[in-house]
Amino acid sequence: MKQVPEPPVVEFFYCCSCPSSYLAFVRLRETALRTGANVALRPVVARWLDDEDGETCDATASPARGAAALAYSIKDLTDWARFCGVHIALPAEHVYAEPAQRGAVAAIEAGRGLPYVAAMFAALFTDKLDISDRNVVIDVASSIEISRASIAEALESGHAASVLRRNTAELLKRRGFRTPTMFIGDDIYVGHERVPLIEWSLMRSADQPFIAPGEHSR
Repeated sequence: MKQVPEPPVVEFFYCCSCPSSYLAFVRLRETALRTGANVALRPVVARWLDDEDGETCDATASPARGAAALAYSIKDLTDWARFCGVHIALPAEHVYAEPAQRGAVAAIEAGRGLPYVAAMFAALFTDKLDISDRNVVIDVASSIEISRASIAEALESGHAASVLRRNTAELLKRRGFRTPTMFIGDDIYVGHERVPLIEWSLMRSADQPFIAPGEHSR
């Protein structure tokens, strides 16, 4: 009897405060449907990547250049959101996502990781809710039928915090430097724009047809 191969796995290191993680999440779920791959959720806290691994770029060194870069990044994000079929309203201030990411640990362990992440991204970027507020996190989790008590426990849990620390440390060890970062085995992809490359890799490994740019005339 022919043995059925295990489906490929894409590890998804993400942070709910990161709009690029949101776009990658949407696109990865579609890629998984087309390729039969599994998405392994690996929540991290994006701010900890800077805390543990040095400096970030200082746009204030050139105010005009910084303003131009910011304006373009917002325009680019809006274009990609439209392409992905989602709406992203950026919060006025940086949102510290640790409470939402702690809740993700509990949701993943309860088998409700994907709906939780989808709901949390929508809460921040569509409904403009403050996912750094523990009550908001509990309410969002409850809306997708996750026990309020289990999420409340996770928010105070040393276990949830340690999982996030381990994930962040592992991402840094594997040469990751920001969210979202995705892996197929040891093959690294950074940014939601790389999802087509992931799908191409998955299709090739499964010997399925995938016509990449530059191959249409072959």
